[in-house]
Amino acid sequence: MRLSTTILVASALALLSLGMLTLFSISPPNASLTYLSRQIVAAGLGLGGAFLLAQIHHRRLRAWSWFLLLVAVGLLVFVMVAGVEVKAARRWCRLGPVQFQPSEFAKLALLVALAHYGAVNERVMRSFWYGVVVPGMLIGLVTGLIFVEPDWGTAILLGATSMVVLVVAGARMTHLAVPVLFGMGSLCAFLAFNSVRIDRVHAWLNPDTTRQGVGFQAWQAKLALGRGGLTGVGLNASLQKDPLPEEQTDFIFAIIGEEFGYVGSLVVIVLFLLYFLSGVSIARQASDPFGRLLATGISFLVGLQAFINLGVVSSVLPNKGLALPFISFGGSNLAIVLLCTGILVSVGRANECRVAPDPRLEELGQPQTA
Repeated sequence: MRLSTTILVASALALLSLGMLTLFSISPPNASLTYLSRQIVAAGLGLGGAFLLAQIHHRRLRAWSWFLLLVAVGLLVFVMVAGVEVKAARRWCRLGPVQFQPSEFAKLALLVALAHYGAVNERVMRSFWYGVVVPGMLIGLVTGLIFVEPDWGTAILLGATSMVVLVVAGARMTHLAVPVLFGMGSLCAFLAFNSVRIDRVHAWLNPDTTRQGVGFQAWQAKLALGRGGLTGVGLNASLQKDPLPEEQTDFIFAIIGEEFGYVGSLVVIVLFLLYFLSGVSIARQASDPFGRLLATGISFLVGLQAFINLGVVSSVLPNKGLALPFISFGGSNLAIVLLCTGILVSVGRANECRVAPDPRLEELGQPQTA
């Protein structure tokens, strides 16, 4: 288990370092530290919080689970009323010089609450009421508030991750099919009346004919990935960072592919895969149901978000507007992902602290306690 924790931390730090290096390369010439300096502050706060969370036992979060969820819902409501509006979306709150996204905090708060709920109701999770209806109301409340910001990508990501947590907690997959089908049907209905997202899907299906319009961003990302070749054009030598919109956030992987090539892109994919597999390994060996569910949720949250972002940049998926964990510019996402990593380390350390059974006690029929 110590190996899984070590690989997890090493992967996270490697991704964080690569993100800092790429942001330095992307920063405008007249303000070379515009992105990097702000990202360093967020990384410092996130690493400090991750270190503290790694030192305490993860079970202590159970006492705060419902409070954290209440705060998250309150912030999501607040951002709808008094949030900062950018590009027709209210996703940010501003407190003095600090601006943050409540939806990022809500992701972690919901996973903590679901892990606590699943651990408490472990024996009755196979019933439709306790396994689907009650947790479904919590999931629907949080994802619904995020959805109407609007932030469809985060809502879909959090909904999918929550379903995984419920399955691991013991909910029947046949029962979960009901809310999943309802959610997919609702999403299709909303999509039918949203011209912006319909255009994104159309651009994804027809990249050649939309490359000068809605599909311009995806097309420029493909050019960047293709220009990188095997080993890339070199650090700070990207030509696509100027024409490519949102190159520092949603499409930063395209710049990595251009500057570091296929080799650099493969390294990023492998690092995310190692992070995900290490998190799953920690979850499987968790010393308690709460730790198992929380580690599962965090592992899939980070893994799915990375998968969706990489899929969008490589044109495998339509544009969702999700950041690449550890790498994309954005203080809220970076800080929360680092805090999540600290929690995974805490679960892993709890697994390491378990005392191995003593064969002599087993022979005597005496129980072994930690």
